[in-house]
Amino acid sequence: MTTDQLHRHAVQLRTLRDRLGPGVAELRKEALRPVGAESTNGTGRATVHDADVGARAADEDLAMDLLTAEADVLAEVDAALDRVRTGTFGTCEGCGKAIAAARLAAVPYARKCIRCARAAE
Repeated sequence: MTTDQLHRHAVQLRTLRDRLGPGVAELRKEALRPVGAESTNGTGRATVHDADVGARAADEDLAMDLLTAEADVLAEVDAALDRVRTGTFGTCEGCGKAIAAARLAAVPYARKCIRCARAAE
C-alpha cells in the first residue's frame, strides 16, 4: 500500500470516527438515562400505564442494541487507526497477506481479508 493510499484510508477512518462518535454518545445518554422522566398527572407522581412500560422497555432495549453495535464499530475504527499508526493497516491478521482494496473500501476497518473473515464465521 502506498503512502498516499494509507493517508486516504486514515482520512476515511477519521471521518467515520467523527461521524460515529457523537451518535454513540447520544445513544449512550438515551440508553442510560435515569428512569423517572415520566409525565406527571398534576400530583407530582409519575403516571405510568402498562403500555407505556412495555414501550419504554422496548425503546431501552433498542437503544442498548444500537449503542452496542455503534460502539463496536467505533472501537474497530479506533483499532484500524492504531494499525495505520503502527504500519500494519491493510495486512490480514489471519494470513498476513494484503487485504484487497475492494474489501477496505467496503469495510475500511477490516482486520482480515475476505477469505480469513469467512473462515472465522
